[in-house]
Formats: sequence, structure tokens, C-alpha cells
Amino acid sequence: MSIRSINKYTVIKRFSLGKRMYDTLDTLYIQELDSKNHEPQKVFNSHKEYVTDISADIYLSLNKEFIVQSADNY
Repeated sequence: MSIRSINKYTVIKRFSLGKRMYDTLDTLYIQELDSKNHEPQKVFNSHKEYVTDISADIYLSLNKEFIVQSADNY
């Protein structure tokens, strides 16, 4: 099992995920895609608490128009 990094994202368009609404300028942390093992990606809130798992398709949709990767990734 490989270790996947977690990237920081900023919300640019309001959306709902895991029974929570995310507003513009909120911060999310999303585990990078594991294309080899096809495991879901984990999403964490701004307090780095686990929110939910998402599929690669949902991640791509979010990345397309709802979130942008932050310049100050960890």
C-alpha cells in the first residue's frame, strides 16, 4: 500500500458534500487519486477532520469548476 499525499484546495463555487455546505473561500483537503488500486479519495474539512470518501469522477467534477488547488499545499 502506497502513501498518498493530501492536497489543500480552496472553494471557488458553493456546493454541498457529505451533508455539509461549502462556501466560497472555504478550505478542503483531498487525498490524491490512487489510480493503481482504484480506492476512493478521502475529503477533510478546514479543521482536517474526515468528512467523506469521493470517487474519482466526483473529484474531477469538483476540480473542474468548484475547487482550485491552493498554492500553499502541505
